[in-house]
Amino acid sequence: MNSVVCSALFLSVPPPCGERVARAGCDVELCGYATRIMEAIHLIHLGARAGLVCQLTQLEKTTVNRLYRQYNGAPSPPGQMPFTDNWYRESDGRMLQATLVWRLHRRLSQTRRSAARLLIDVFEAYIQLVREPLLDLTRTVFVPRLVAMEIWHECVCEFCGMTYLSAVDSNSIACPGCRLYHRHRCSQCGSPLAPQPKGRRRVVCGDCGNTDNGGIRH
Repeated sequence: MNSVVCSALFLSVPPPCGERVARAGCDVELCGYATRIMEAIHLIHLGARAGLVCQLTQLEKTTVNRLYRQYNGAPSPPGQMPFTDNWYRESDGRMLQATLVWRLHRRLSQTRRSAARLLIDVFEAYIQLVREPLLDLTRTVFVPRLVAMEIWHECVCEFCGMTYLSAVDSNSIACPGCRLYHRHRCSQCGSPLAPQPKGRRRVVCGDCGNTDNGGIRH
């Protein structure tokens, strides 16, 4: 099996059970099983390891391992799911994209989708919206889990008024987007800040005299 052959499986003829997003729960056993197989292939195509595919599709491990080997020509590599949010918090860019993933997940979860189909649709929408995606499939699936575990929660940015994800132990007042923006612009008037030598931060705006630049809490 290869990606050229498998791509044709994503465009199947609608079965009697109705919409594509509901097929995994079809009462017709073979229809539901076939849908889970196609979702597993799609997840493998997007970079999921066998363990994650098993969790999302409820297929047997031997079946998923066989699919992975046939699709990629090699067994699934070992690895664990992330268990902390340290990787995300190292970068405002990662946190900004994690917030986008959460919004997509919250929006699409309101429709009838299996867990596998929901992740597929969220991840494909995310990589189409972002020029340089920073989150892979595994990092993407962990974002809503961090919210469910109450490690992250939604906050309102004091600068732009948008909601964003933040760790519950953070004292942040600005969203990742505003933090990135204010690294190069005055937090008061928005004027560009003159570049400084490496290791030094410009804290005084030459236009309005604001001295609070660089002091936005993370």
